[in-house]
Amino acid sequence: MSGLPGSGKNTWLHTHLPDWPVVSLDQLRKELQISPGENQGLVVQAAREQARILLRQNTSFAWNATNITHQMRQQLIDLFVSYGARVRLVYLDAPLPQLLQRNRARSEYVPEAVLYRLLNKLEVPDIIEAHRVEWVEQT
Repeated sequence: MSGLPGSGKNTWLHTHLPDWPVVSLDQLRKELQISPGENQGLVVQAAREQARILLRQNTSFAWNATNITHQMRQQLIDLFVSYGARVRLVYLDAPLPQLLQRNRARSEYVPEAVLYRLLNKLEVPDIIEAHRVEWVEQT
C-alpha cells in the first residue's frame, strides 16, 4: 500500500483483501507503545520480521504504511522479491480537503504540519516499481 494518511488504506484493505494478514506499522506502534514522533527503528524492524515470517511461509500479505517515496517502497520491494514474491503496489490518492477532513476524524490524528510535510515528499509510484501497480482515486 502507498498513500498519505487519510487516503483510505485501511478501508481499501478491509474491502478488497479482508482475509489477508496485514503488516501494519500503525498497529505495531500501538503494540510497542511507540508514538509516531519517536524513533521508528523498532517498529520497522518488527514489521520486517513479520513480513519475513509470512514470506518464508509463502503467505500473501499486505504491507500497510504510507510508503510515500520511491526509496521507501524500493527497499520493501527488494526484500519481498528476494523471497520470490510477486509484488502488487496499490497507491491511493485523495483530494487534499478530503485528506484533511478524514485526518481530523481519525483516532490516530496526524498533525497537519506533518501531513503537509508528507505531501511535499510524496513521489507517486511509477508503473515499473512493482510487478503490478494500481492507482486508485478516492472520492
